[in-house]
Amino acid sequence: MTPERIEEIKNVAGISDEWALEKIVNELLAALEESQGDIITLKQKVELYEEALMTYKDNRADMNRQLAEAQQTIARQQKVIDWYESGGSMGELVEEGSDKE
Repeated sequence: MTPERIEEIKNVAGISDEWALEKIVNELLAALEESQGDIITLKQKVELYEEALMTYKDNRADMNRQLAEAQQTIARQQKVIDWYESGGSMGELVEEGSDKE
């Protein structure tokens, strides 16, 4: 900081004592460093939350695929149950299943 800038700050802040100005500047620098540390911490937390969100999305997609497969299995089994309840026999079911191959 140039001496001219120091004088300008002293005049604007109404500070005539150089020691008081130095104290204020040091307090501001300490607050700035603390804020920068907070920003780093927050960025790290954001990264962790983003990773957790990606894991959640991947798990959700897997669960949706499993759900779809389960629904298809249930639908196939329900067709067999309905067919059997309508008078079909297991022998016919086996023969019908072998015809499809």
